[in-house]
Amino acid sequence: MRRSGTIAAIDNEQGAAAIATPGRGYTIIELDPGWEVQVGDRIEWDNEDGLGFETYENVTRGTRGDVFVQNHDIDDTTLKLQFG
Repeated sequence: MRRSGTIAAIDNEQGAAAIATPGRGYTIIELDPGWEVQVGDRIEWDNEDGLGFETYENVTRGTRGDVFVQNHDIDDTTLKLQFG
């Protein structure tokens, strides 16, 4: 099932981003350095709860990037710990 969300935070030092997913907290991904995303971009992916290497689509910019999915359904408290 296809899933989507919006980039809510980017940590350039970690090369990671948090995607806010409606009703499910956040998905944390490690970014491909060549794939540009910005806070507010809409992201979609096919493997709903897949972890590890996946291809995500930046619908806002019309691009795709290979990412490493760290986790899904992260709450606000955990996000603040990871992204400071």
